[in-house]
Amino acid sequence: MLTRRDETWTQGTHINFRNMGKMNGSRGYQRKTNVYEVSAQADNFPLGRIAWYAHWRKYVFEPNSKCIFEESCLRDIAQFCEEETKAQKEDAKARKAAKA
Repeated sequence: MLTRRDETWTQGTHINFRNMGKMNGSRGYQRKTNVYEVSAQADNFPLGRIAWYAHWRKYVFEPNSKCIFEESCLRDIAQFCEEETKAQKEDAKARKAAKA
C-alpha cells in the first residue's frame, strides 16, 4: 500500500519513492517527465529509479545491480508505476487540449 506524504515523497510497505523532478536526460535535454529514486526505508539504501520509457509510453523501474525484492516491494513498485503513468497521460492529454 502506498501513502503519499507530499509532492516529493511516497511511502510503500518497505520502500520510499522520492520525486527527483524533471532531470536532464542522457543527451543533456530537459525531460518532460519526472524521475523517481527508490530506496529502502530501513537505511535509505538506493534500490533503483523509476523513469519514463518512451517506447512503451509508461513509467518503468530500473533496479540497481544486486538488489533483491520480495513480493510486497514489487507490488508497491508496480502500483507506483501504474499510478504515475496514469497521471502523466492525463497531464499530457490536458496540455494537448489546452493547446487546441
